[in-house]
Amino acid sequence: MDVPPYVPIVGWGGFGLIFLVSGLFSIIYIRHYRNKRYSVCSSTATAVISLMVTLSALALAPVDVFVVSVMKEPDGSFKTWASDNATRERVEDAILYTYYTLYALIVTFLYLIIPFAIFFYEEDDEDISIATRVCRASKFTICFLGFAVIILLAGAFIPVNSKPPSGDHTAWVEIEYLLHSLGDTKGENALCFLISFISLLGLIAIIVYTSYGMMVIPIDLIRGRRDTEDELRDINNRRERNQERRQRLERRYGDRRTSAGRYRDQQDELEDEEMLIQRSERHLTVLRDSNKSFIHRCSLLWWPFRVAIAVIILMMDALILVSLLLTCLDKALHSDGPKTGYNLSKSVLPNPIDLILLLCQEVFPLDLIIFVIILMFFMWASMAGIKKIGIWFCCLKMYRIRPHRTRAQGVLFMCMVMMYILMALNIVMFTLAPDYLSFGNQRYITNANETKSCTFEAGEECIPTVTRALLTQFTYSFWFFGACYYWVTWLFIGIILVSVVIALLKKPTSAIEGAVDSSDLEDSDDEPIQT
Repeated sequence: MDVPPYVPIVGWGGFGLIFLVSGLFSIIYIRHYRNKRYSVCSSTATAVISLMVTLSALALAPVDVFVVSVMKEPDGSFKTWASDNATRERVEDAILYTYYTLYALIVTFLYLIIPFAIFFYEEDDEDISIATRVCRASKFTICFLGFAVIILLAGAFIPVNSKPPSGDHTAWVEIEYLLHSLGDTKGENALCFLISFISLLGLIAIIVYTSYGMMVIPIDLIRGRRDTEDELRDINNRRERNQERRQRLERRYGDRRTSAGRYRDQQDELEDEEMLIQRSERHLTVLRDSNKSFIHRCSLLWWPFRVAIAVIILMMDALILVSLLLTCLDKALHSDGPKTGYNLSKSVLPNPIDLILLLCQEVFPLDLIIFVIILMFFMWASMAGIKKIGIWFCCLKMYRIRPHRTRAQGVLFMCMVMMYILMALNIVMFTLAPDYLSFGNQRYITNANETKSCTFEAGEECIPTVTRALLTQFTYSFWFFGACYYWVTWLFIGIILVSVVIALLKKPTSAIEGAVDSSDLEDSDDEPIQT
């Protein structure tokens, strides 16, 4: 039987709308951080498209939930058009192939297009020909491709977990059937293995950036920025210390000043610091003068609303923390251990976010809106963390992310980190809302003619989402990834609590944060400060 027109119109129409919104968000986000003077159209387009594709892969989950939920009536029976297995499989295959297409594009961007763009624009020397830059970028990109190929080959030939727990577990039989429905080809296993690895790296990035951003946002909103007069006094103290160091340096080297290499190095360092002091002073002076305006004094009325927003964010942090904690406890108490990736066939402990999404699904598209709000909150926290911490690699700070002042390579690196984080949000959202992402609000009729919410124990009476099938592939077939996700989630919870202390002990944000940095001393300082 044919699928009713409203199902693809509402489902895929909603996905198309989210796709367009993702594109608009990506454009605004990249344009906000890129340095207009050093930006290149091709690098900007690469960053925008890659973010848009990754966001679309996340946005497919609530569409998947809608499609499987609409197949059943509230009393637990299948709708007439969904009673045929072939029809249901055709609908689910469309979602599955969309996932595979988006995942393939994400892998292509992460290990081919973005690395090539980063190394291609690494050299700013105009004397270097395009052919030389292409060859240089290709050599480094081959390393990324080789790494991806190794992971793919490992996923194709590593034996998958195909042994359910001992005992007659109907739920685990259904999970096995669910995995076989995805296909057993080496290519599908390889892609799922690589996506699992990407998600694990993303969870590590979430621990570093998102956990800190979740706490620093509300605390910064409450405390506000430093007073400009206090910062100007600090600037004067820095200038006095700088002048004292220069005088000591001149007395130490005496007549050997012009020939001593160490003197020249230290002199250059002190001159750079003096330039930073001058830039900071100019920005602070402009900001101090603007603070005397009537508009700025009226903006002080915004402080109570800022505190209210901070309180709402803290409540959301607490809700996320409690939901993660309850799901992890549920897995610790009721799962079959690490050899099954700590998979739960049925949730036992109540989960606040899961219950809210299931309740809101009764009023479409309220659940979709809440799902997107949670995702946007995680993205906001991740961006705040990246902005505060910067891009690091092997204990070396590679790029500082600042609005309108980030070079092309920094934007691409930031985009790559955000892609890893967004891929890991699949795991985080599944931990926050396991039942919602597994079956939605589907119900089934028991042998005693009772209506219950769907679990794997219901067998063929319930239709699991493709999202749940893929996540089960990540966490059960490759059980070591599932075990890592479980323990990393516990670490994420702990780091969130530690981040509260770090954010409270940290000094208030500078009034000119992001406007002055030692990395752009050679840039012009003619642009006006944003007040």
